[in-house]
Amino acid sequence: MNQLFINNEFIASESTETMDVVNPATGQVFDTITFANENDVNIAVAKSQEAQLEWEKVPQPTRAEHVKMLIPLLENNKNELAELYVKEQGKLLSSALGEIHKSIKFIDYMSSLSMQNKGEVLQSNRDNELIHLTKKPIGVTAGIVPWNAPIMVLMRKVIPAIITGCSVIIKPSEETSLITLKLAELFIQSAIPAGLIQIIPGTGETVGTQLAKHPDIQLISLTGSMRAGKSVYEASASNVKKVNLELGGNAPAIVTADADLDKAVDYIVTARINNAGQVCTCPERIFVHEQVHDEFLSKLKAKMEQLTVGDPFDEQTDLGAIINQKQLDHIHNTVQQSIQEGAQLVLGGEILNRDGYYYAPTILDKVQPEHAAFTNEIFGPVLPIMTYDDFHEVINLANDTNAGLSSYIFSENLQEVMRASELLKFGEVYANCEAEEAVNGFHAGWRESGLGGADGVHGFEEYYNTTVSYIRYD
Repeated sequence: MNQLFINNEFIASESTETMDVVNPATGQVFDTITFANENDVNIAVAKSQEAQLEWEKVPQPTRAEHVKMLIPLLENNKNELAELYVKEQGKLLSSALGEIHKSIKFIDYMSSLSMQNKGEVLQSNRDNELIHLTKKPIGVTAGIVPWNAPIMVLMRKVIPAIITGCSVIIKPSEETSLITLKLAELFIQSAIPAGLIQIIPGTGETVGTQLAKHPDIQLISLTGSMRAGKSVYEASASNVKKVNLELGGNAPAIVTADADLDKAVDYIVTARINNAGQVCTCPERIFVHEQVHDEFLSKLKAKMEQLTVGDPFDEQTDLGAIINQKQLDHIHNTVQQSIQEGAQLVLGGEILNRDGYYYAPTILDKVQPEHAAFTNEIFGPVLPIMTYDDFHEVINLANDTNAGLSSYIFSENLQEVMRASELLKFGEVYANCEAEEAVNGFHAGWRESGLGGADGVHGFEEYYNTTVSYIRYD
């Protein structure tokens, strides 16, 4: 699997550039991957274009039937997939299996939309004329997939593309190329024709930039950091292709005086420790009303102290590994800088002394808006806390960020929940629950958290162009 996947075959790259694959839970190298170069990208695009021109002639419900054949393949291979996933990424085994199950639900749901390409008949202001608006496949697409959810996010980019009549070229994260290429084995076994799905590992600077600039790619979809998204956005401007971006978040979680504190603690911790905090929808900034701060902090500390950090394959483990040394250092440096700026360390705040990349569950109190833990997305098992005393003040503080992906409100007061839902300027508001991202919802961000979105009918329609036909019949 250390090759490229082009036209339903594993082929050698023309490049000699490789990267070691390290198990984050042990710190040990267990494989290598080979990167693609620009000519490999050109070959993949040419094969994708050829296959897509034939595929768009197939009725959309028939395309969906081909895609649904992936469901039993995922179900029958879920354990093997999950084990490789954990070994390469450090996520808990239960979480890896959960992501596969959600991918199956996503495929089933997206397939159900295949009969809903409706179009419109519009009124004309001229006699004897009809105006028809129809939706057509956008063409060759490209998807850049992150390391923190490589299976589900890959499906978000592959499944709607194939059902709507497009082809797709996937650039996986360098950190999780093996699990992505493992999925290619299932694509070979499925009924999806050759050439519609290509997987080409490589760096963002080479493969990502080439995909963004390529004139024959009509849409590029990236899930990743704000830096990577801006780079792709800029590169794509050379030929004005459609861009779909789901970028970083800096999610606020507001705990009001009317919150059920036990519920708030449970949901915040559950969301924060998901994938060891390496999820863009995790609560990153916790705003607690001053009347309940002490009780909330006591309950939060007790909950975090009970967490077990360790082997992702162990059913008793709550937190697995951080993806790599660079991310581990980023987490620790952000925590230490915040302490130097005046934040109070309540719990954790250290890299654990063991093989692999692990960070202690951490709580910072008395954090201020200018502290590093509030201004930066930590992407780790760290909960920074700030108190407030006025509802409108906390809404303003929550909205004071360049990000706009997810947000949380915890209150048993329905008026507060509804007001927060109205006033929070984020693509998602989770009230008294953890992040779900339902397959029939719409996962999209405001401001620098993205353009367009994924999931549901609205995500499906990202892969269409429209044609308006003016038909005279006199």
